[in-house]
Amino acid sequence: MFSPDFAPDNVVSMPNHLPPQAIEAEEVVLGGILFDPEAIARVIKILQPEDFYVGSHKNIYQAAVRLHQSQQPTDLLFVTSWLESHGLLHNVGGRNKLASLLNSCVSAVNIDALAELIREKAQLRAVIQTALQMAREAMDAPLTETTATSVIEMGQQKLLELRQLTVPCQMKLIADIIPDVYAEIEASNNGEDAIEVNVPTGFYDLDSVIGGMPFGALTVVGGRGGIGKSTWALDIGIRAAASGLTTAYFALEMSASQMVKKTLSRLAAPHVPADLLFKRNALRESHWNPLAQACAEAMALPFWLNDNPVITTSQIKGDLQDIQARCGSVSLVIVDYVQLIEPMRRERGENRVQEIDSILKQLRAIAKQFNCAVLG
Repeated sequence: MFSPDFAPDNVVSMPNHLPPQAIEAEEVVLGGILFDPEAIARVIKILQPEDFYVGSHKNIYQAAVRLHQSQQPTDLLFVTSWLESHGLLHNVGGRNKLASLLNSCVSAVNIDALAELIREKAQLRAVIQTALQMAREAMDAPLTETTATSVIEMGQQKLLELRQLTVPCQMKLIADIIPDVYAEIEASNNGEDAIEVNVPTGFYDLDSVIGGMPFGALTVVGGRGGIGKSTWALDIGIRAAASGLTTAYFALEMSASQMVKKTLSRLAAPHVPADLLFKRNALRESHWNPLAQACAEAMALPFWLNDNPVITTSQIKGDLQDIQARCGSVSLVIVDYVQLIEPMRRERGENRVQEIDSILKQLRAIAKQFNCAVLG
């Protein structure tokens, strides 16, 4: 038996089966919206109010959407006021319900992934609803003189409409793409005033060959272990950040302390030998001023570090969304190194090569989503 709190139009009637739903995810998303003023802008493109399974959640989200559309905050005070003025506050569980949603949220970092989960469950309910409608039409066919063909066509049309909502058409007319491509070509040929279309590595001979690392693309570095790939990648990150490009570095082997020491040795070179920063009582009096200057220079860099040794592409995406919310954009993402990224889920029979291939596809998708260069 369903709770009356569940939205009637969201419930699919199936004996002894609870429809697909993610109630905890709904609570976290709503709590994130109340907690973080930027959260609603991230989920409004993903979720519609009717995607929520719980009726009160649907109304609370509707309030946040309406407030956002009228350029008002979506915090606890404004959402409570909106619901109260529309006679819905009691129906959603009152102030206590809203307060519990807010108190249950500590961060809105993963709110996008949770919103996708909620939408996925809503789409599954819609598929079930369509299948049940087809079953009813087929059962009633002898009474209504409905043909099998018409039932199938009705189902196909419903599923096509659902697919269009689920997977928007990715086809683009070439005429719509030409202006942007022409502007890109024009910008890349304007000399010193050109708009950057790639992230330079900072190594001029290399940039002259590959043209830098393209925005919206994944660049993979190959080479055997121990030849300095990590140090080289860190140097690229420092150079990019020093030129004003917001850079995110995910180090799965080094600690944040090691990365910072390497960064400082790079900025303080040649006055402070790199190996001295990793030894005890090795610095001399002449080293301290260059080191302090390097610290000041490093603190001004838009350079973000993550030294979590166990990370997934979903967590990388969440961190980048957080940086984007703070800085406006991310230009360069460095993952050191790709083979250490954990798969989001392990498929039966899938080997490590297939897992790495899947991870690379996810990194390419991240590069496109954030229009940044990804180096891995």
